[in-house]
Amino acid sequence: MQTQFSITEFIITSIFNLFYLAGFIVKDILWLRVLIIIGFNIELVYHFRDLHAPEWAEIVWCGFYILVNGYQFTMLYRERRNLKFTDEELALHAKVFKDMPKSAFRKLLNIAGQEDLPTDFVMVHQNTTIDKLALISDGLAKIEVDDAIVSYVRNGQFVGEMSFLSGNLTTATVTTIDETRCLLWDKEQLRELMKKDIEVETSLRMVFNSDLLSKLLGGKGIQSNI
Repeated sequence: MQTQFSITEFIITSIFNLFYLAGFIVKDILWLRVLIIIGFNIELVYHFRDLHAPEWAEIVWCGFYILVNGYQFTMLYRERRNLKFTDEELALHAKVFKDMPKSAFRKLLNIAGQEDLPTDFVMVHQNTTIDKLALISDGLAKIEVDDAIVSYVRNGQFVGEMSFLSGNLTTATVTTIDETRCLLWDKEQLRELMKKDIEVETSLRMVFNSDLLSKLLGGKGIQSNI
């Protein structure tokens, strides 16, 4: 009987710990809250297994965590339900920011500017620092290293993200070869947002990684990031 009881305990504790683990694995913080709440509810019931001597300290803390995560879930859900995007913004999210929750995407758009650049406009000079991070939403630009064209950046690709992330000097010159429309983020303002919002930071780094991969493939193995 004692062995059977121990196996049951092991199974139940494994179940709620698996929910906690799944919560830390998922990318979407809303789902993290859902899974954590489910896990704490199962754990709370588990601590009532001995009705003659329930584990009150653990029960109280489980209840507290359920309330906190329930409140956070409610705030996140309301925030997402009230989000509004234009057709152009939704298309940009689907193309570039699909791994970013729409609530984080909205925060990113809120601090973005937009600019139309003429042909032959130098967006970035080689071996300099950048003040702004750019995303080409329409147009085409060439990437040059020591005056030699190594690749191109086009719709849905960033300009200056590696310098932004590393803080190092830029590795190439970027010049428009078409009339080009860009979204622009002030470097310091974007860093401040990423510092305050872990969801923005985590998902934006994933977007940068995808962008870098597409540039490497587009440049046939040439490191064409800036």
